[in-house]
Amino acid sequence: MASSSGDAGTSELMRDIAMLRRQLSSSSPSTPGALASFASSPLLSPSTRQQYTDPPVILDIGARGIRAGIAGLERPVCELPIGPDPRGRIKTHVLWDVDMRNTEMEDFHDILQAILRDVYYKYLLLDGKSRKVVILENPMMTLQLKKAIAFVLFNYFQSISVTYMLSPVCSMLAAGARTALVVDIGWHETTVTPIYDYKPLLFAVKSTLRAGEQLHDLVSGALKGFTDVLPSFDEVEEFIARAMYCTRIDEITSSTSQQAFAITLSGNTYYVPSSETRYSPLVQCFIQRAADNADDIDCFPIPDLIVSCLSGLGVDTRASMLSRIVFVGGCSNIPGLKLRILEEVRNCLVYDANSGHSIELQKNFRPWTIGDRSRIKGITSLGAWSGASLYISRERDYLLNGGGGGAGQRAIRRIRVETASGISHTTSSSFRILGEVERDKFLQDEIYADNIFDWTVPTKYA
Repeated sequence: MASSSGDAGTSELMRDIAMLRRQLSSSSPSTPGALASFASSPLLSPSTRQQYTDPPVILDIGARGIRAGIAGLERPVCELPIGPDPRGRIKTHVLWDVDMRNTEMEDFHDILQAILRDVYYKYLLLDGKSRKVVILENPMMTLQLKKAIAFVLFNYFQSISVTYMLSPVCSMLAAGARTALVVDIGWHETTVTPIYDYKPLLFAVKSTLRAGEQLHDLVSGALKGFTDVLPSFDEVEEFIARAMYCTRIDEITSSTSQQAFAITLSGNTYYVPSSETRYSPLVQCFIQRAADNADDIDCFPIPDLIVSCLSGLGVDTRASMLSRIVFVGGCSNIPGLKLRILEEVRNCLVYDANSGHSIELQKNFRPWTIGDRSRIKGITSLGAWSGASLYISRERDYLLNGGGGGAGQRAIRRIRVETASGISHTTSSSFRILGEVERDKFLQDEIYADNIFDWTVPTKYA
């Protein structure tokens, strides 16, 4: 009896193995059903199964800070600013420059390695060898910078793979929209990216150098006139974060602008004789047109950049974006700035009473209508990191469970209803994660390392 029961158990095990082999041979590993069976198979070792079940690490690496966390969470685990540390590993406030031709890549590797060590071992408490990594990138991020980030992750942290995702698309997903115009006011430049039905229209992306770095220089120059002490980098940034605000059009009176105030920055007290210092650098940096370079698109003010981007789109495409303008980036958190930019965009449109169409600031653009002006509105986003976290958790749950419920849906329910409604359609949409770079191929084949995904080539995205 014992022998017959043992033979029966062996035969059942052999049938299970044969059935599993037929499933794997008849189905492509990229299909959801096959991947779910493959990942849940008891024949897999724990380390192999872990690559399919552990959520990846999401890194939003900016010039002035890094956001990091694990996919499926509502918010990043840590947000670390770039700045000198007591141990002397980092001696700069900016991780990279726009022009990296004169940048010592070894120094960049050392700085990024020091920051990511704190991210992995102090905040995430993870071993980099066991996780994939997702990098959120701006459309204007250079290939040299992307290769440098991949080099650090593969050589120092032994990451399984690195995947690049467009941060404007993730910012739109976190706003619960399928179509939007994403305005990213960063440190080096401001980028305007139109997105239609989850697809970024890369041919229409616009950028300007009017960003956080130029605002920092203007505020630093204004503070120098009020004190004999040269303000430090951190003091200028603290003044921008605590004291600055943007006014509405024709809101400031002469009596209000002449009010003096005192502010303490890093232990030093600054006496500012006029409140105009709190808002005039913002208007000068982001709103006003410069007479000397009025035709230089790299120096356009943000309202003109938005109008220029929208005017180059089709009428139907533009109409769907007017009421879905998303502002992201560090400077977008300055009180009143988003409302002032939207007001300036409306004022950029001057209409002809006879034709009903706008008289464009620039020629050869598709005409606007009077109704377009009233539809210009902004929507709130949770940020690129949260959008990427929701999408990856949803997509990962779809792959591992054949589209069923799981961690992705639980994460979505923790977010606001309007955001979840936008994310829930992404699995069946045309938007997919692109640009995955595997560690083994990157380290072994130099040609493969030179072919990191380039978003600026529209044929590759399509």
